[in-house]
This record gives sequence, structure tokens and C-alpha cells, in this order.
Amino acid sequence: MKRTVTAIALVIAMVFGATGCPVNYAIIVSIPDPVLEAAIRAELGMPLGFLTRADLLRLRQLDSRGTGISDLTGLENATNLTFLDLSGNPFSDITPIASLVNLLNLNIDGTDVFELSALAGLINLDSLSACGTLVTDIQPLVTNSVNGGLGTGDFVNLTCSELSDQANDFDIPFLQSAGVNVVCCGS
Repeated sequence: MKRTVTAIALVIAMVFGATGCPVNYAIIVSIPDPVLEAAIRAELGMPLGFLTRADLLRLRQLDSRGTGISDLTGLENATNLTFLDLSGNPFSDITPIASLVNLLNLNIDGTDVFELSALAGLINLDSLSACGTLVTDIQPLVTNSVNGGLGTGDFVNLTCSELSDQANDFDIPFLQSAGVNVVCCGS
């Protein structure tokens, strides 16, 4: 028994050690939404096999418009994403996007998203399109700007979203004063 355990440990060490990746990169990632998993696999050119953190780190862009994605769980491991277009999908929770610190361009038009807190810390974001969402509060975008994110020359599209009075009266003018090009129904 002891020899078997030692042999298994040796094989694991050789496999993961030979990749040059830290062991936590070899951890298998769970992506519960089969449509999201298929989109990631297509972008990576990996039709079969386990998806690992190292695989998701190779993902730089993902364009999966109107494909039926309803859950973004697992996407938090794709921290090198710079472009993400998930418009026209029925998901509402963007919490997994909060860790995508390299994200520059995000399109969530026509989704069921109602809350943008996940975007507050994405200070590299320079283009956001959230047209026709359920978002009413854009305070997380103000927080993003205050933290050194959204600023001069950046773009935010909020057309066809039912924004709150706070958003219309204070948050949008604040973003505009920071140099952000904000497009909304009242603009």
C-alpha cells in the first residue's frame, strides 16, 4: 500500500512539475453552464479534456453574444481576459467578473444584469456597454472612477436602462466630469 501511494505521488509530482506551472494552476475549473464552457473551449481550441486554471489564464478574449449563457461561474479564473462580449444572454449575476482585473472592454447589453458592484474594482475597464439591462444604480462605476479606473476618453453606454434619479442627477454628471463619455437615454 505504501509503495502504491508513493508511486502515485511521484507520478503526480512528475506530471505537474514537468509543466512548469505552480500546482494551483493545474486545478480543474468547474464551469456549470454548458454554453459558457462550450464558448471557452471553442476560444481555447480545447474540445475535450479538463479545463484548468492555466487553460483559463490563456483566454484573452471571449465573444459569446446571444448564446444562452445563464451562469458566469468559473469565468473568475480567466483573469487575463481583456475583451468580453456576453450581450443578449439571460444571466443576471456578474459577480464572477469582479476578478477580471485586466478587462478593458465589457459588453453586457440586453442581459438580465441589475447590479454592477462587481465592476467597482476593475480599474482597467475603459469601455462598458450595459444598454437595455435592469441596472438602475451606477454608483459602482463612480467608485471605479474614484479608484483610478474610468476616466478621460473612456466610454459607458447605458441607453435603454431605467436609471435612478441618483444616477441621472449625480452619478452620470460625476463620470462626465471625470472625462467619461456616458451615453444614456437622457443624453
